[in-house]
Amino acid sequence: MQNRQIHLTNLTGVHCYEAQIAFTHCFEPSLISERGLPFVSLQTEIVANSLSPKAAQLNKIYGRIPYSAPIYLWELQRKKATEVLYIGQTVLQKVQKRFEVHSSITRLLSQYVNDPLSYVYYRLCSKLDVVFAKDGNRILSAIEHFPLNQAKRIIDDIEAYLIYKHKPRFNSQYKNRKKKYWKPFSVMYRQA
Repeated sequence: MQNRQIHLTNLTGVHCYEAQIAFTHCFEPSLISERGLPFVSLQTEIVANSLSPKAAQLNKIYGRIPYSAPIYLWELQRKKATEVLYIGQTVLQKVQKRFEVHSSITRLLSQYVNDPLSYVYYRLCSKLDVVFAKDGNRILSAIEHFPLNQAKRIIDDIEAYLIYKHKPRFNSQYKNRKKKYWKPFSVMYRQA
């Protein structure tokens, strides 16, 4: 029973929820290679925010656990128009690792590297809260306070929703059809 994780909240018995999401301002792609991105995976963040012996170990190592940025966007800006090129997620990997091994990001960066009229950048999810009603109460909880299996379902659904809504050029799934969602939800954008 040593590895048992107790989470602050969960969506068991909840019919629907609202996701409140915010993204950072633009980040230069060069930050990936210069010093790396100081984020952990959502999986690590969830473990660190649970009440478990492993959480105590992680908090000893890191102090305050860095945020995971579970969703990211790559965008293109030309003149005054902005286009979302790619939407991805990082549940089990750090953002840095995901960027380093993802072929779509390499393809999109190589397409615009020598185009002086284009500005390509990424933005990270800086806040993802889930609001729901349970036992007659309205509850607002950060994504990292859910069990991993539920957080992954929430992230999968939000990513698919954003892809369907924005239809990014470098995504292939969910651009032309909606995903069958785990639970009904709505998305509200907040300022970072």
